[in-house]
Amino acid sequence: MMLLTLRLRQIIQDYIRDRIFLVALVLILLSMGIAFGVIAASVLEKDQQRELVRFVNQGLHGEDFLQSNIYARQTVVSNLQTVFFLFFMGISVIGVPLALLLIFARGFILGFSTGFLFQTMGYKGILLTLTGILPHNIIVLPALLIMVVAIMDCAAALTKIRFTKKQIAIGEEMIRCAVITLIVILLMVLGGFVQGYVTPFITTWVGRII
Repeated sequence: MMLLTLRLRQIIQDYIRDRIFLVALVLILLSMGIAFGVIAASVLEKDQQRELVRFVNQGLHGEDFLQSNIYARQTVVSNLQTVFFLFFMGISVIGVPLALLLIFARGFILGFSTGFLFQTMGYKGILLTLTGILPHNIIVLPALLIMVVAIMDCAAALTKIRFTKKQIAIGEEMIRCAVITLIVILLMVLGGFVQGYVTPFITTWVGRII
């Protein structure tokens, strides 16, 4: 078991090292999205802040909740739709910019949410970030980053074949992309269940305390 774990770690390290430029590009876009999200949260007007705080408090202390199984199912379906969207964007090549835009948008949402909670709710915002935003994003965000790197790699190989006529093992590239997609699907399903069951439970519990 330990040998398998070490081998898997080595494969992941080699994959990232060989595509360090793509990884850096995706991380930069994510960081930019987070930064712009934080800035957007900081320039909200007072009325907008009060309205959003009211909405957050209503969500924490209100009774209008979706059942966990319904919410989890909706989240899993949404996550899977995102994975298949990214996969087909990579195959089409021209859809890669949309995949990068998705990463930026995810970063913006994350930055806006955490920035708003920190700025308006203080330590309560920190607790809500740790319980309501962090748990599922620990799984979902890395999975999305890996998926985008994989489809960019695949799209680059397809582009080389189309325009340079270089001999590239496209079958190997497609298989690698498909395997990564399957792994990401598993992670996104897991993240959906965490977001549907674990996150609401912890957030509700924290809401009672604060």
